Amino acid sequence: MNLVFIYGPPAAGKLTVATELAAATGYKLLDNHKAIDYLIEIFPRSETKYDKVRSRLGRQLRLDMFAAAAEAGVDLITTFAPLSPGTLDFMREVQAAVTGAGGTVLFVQLLPNRDALLARVTSESRKNRKIDTTERWHEVVAGNEAAFETFPDLEHCVIDNSDMSAAQAAQKVISYYSL
Repeated sequence: MNLVFIYGPPAAGKLTVATELAAATGYKLLDNHKAIDYLIEIFPRSETKYDKVRSRLGRQLRLDMFAAAAEAGVDLITTFAPLSPGTLDFMREVQAAVTGAGGTVLFVQLLPNRDALLARVTSESRKNRKIDTTERWHEVVAGNEAAFETFPDLEHCVIDNSDMSAAQAAQKVISYYSL
């Protein structure tokens, strides 16, 4: 089992590339937002008193799903924006959960330049589900260089997709990992 773990800053094109990659490989796609939308309904982001419980439950839910997919031999693609404290620890936990269940994590970082990110942030596909204004993007990303850091634990696929289509980026992942 492979878990393709696509990470990068908001508006990097993670879900768009993941969708192309799923179509090209037949891997299942776990939309990170849909996976935790019900947590937000129960524990709204607008109420900071729920931040810790929402974060804890979202983290555990993902780890359990990844391990279950590995145990079942289901190839999976997911996305992740490293915006919270402890993101490197979470990525290590993902790797441990998947490898512990017999799978392999294939990390992919999408790292377009900031001009490309800001041009993408207002796209129609982001409306009402994600960070969808340049003001909100700056608010979330400002001072959070972790959003741009490369996972240091192992060499993996890093793509500057500033000037390429999602299909081209997906093909780079396929070539890099021989999928």
